[in-house]
Amino acid sequence: MGQAVKYESFCGRKLALWIGMMLLLNCLVQEELYWIEDRLKARMPSSSDSDEEYEAYQQALELVWEELEYFPVPDSTLKDTEAVSFENTWQAERTYGGKRKHEGCDLIPEKEESGYYPVISMTDGVVERAGWLEKGGWRIGIRSDNGNYYYYAHLESYVGDWREGDQVQAGDLLGYMGDSGYGPEGTTGQFPVHLHVGIYMPLGVEDELAINPYWMLKYLEEKKVKWDY
Repeated sequence: MGQAVKYESFCGRKLALWIGMMLLLNCLVQEELYWIEDRLKARMPSSSDSDEEYEAYQQALELVWEELEYFPVPDSTLKDTEAVSFENTWQAERTYGGKRKHEGCDLIPEKEESGYYPVISMTDGVVERAGWLEKGGWRIGIRSDNGNYYYYAHLESYVGDWREGDQVQAGDLLGYMGDSGYGPEGTTGQFPVHLHVGIYMPLGVEDELAINPYWMLKYLEEKKVKWDY
């Protein structure tokens, strides 16, 4: 496997961050803006609280953009085509386990083969969750140094024995894309092979806010690495 190389240019990083933020602010569909507004307003008893919390939300969002390092699925050195494609399916309806909204973005591989595509960490952080989840299958959740939670689901397998508290560096190999989930432990084949990516920001002491990873992934398309597979 190849190794990801750190993106060291500070000026380039700040420019990319600014472009990414402008992309988010200008490209959010109206339904997303309404959803964010409703979530925040539901927690705020006064307009002053609303202003403070919205400012905190903006600051927290900036931290997400700053800590992003790599696109989660490397391209192959053996092919000229991109490994995966994805669309904005944020808040699309899901029905397994009851009607719910999609809190993430699905990366669809070019080749329909479980266990073929490597999945790497987008950020530095610490493993907070690993193992089986009924809806997420074999998943891993990484808490960044800024407190944001990065969720990678439906893996075919892990690389090594990830445990809670393990340190992770951006670009580390986490596992391989699969089709696990939607049933008891070990269930596969209930849907096509893909990687579900979720990003959650802390909201208050005990709550978290899911944000749309689509725009972050579009930004990270410029920060892909290539591996030998």
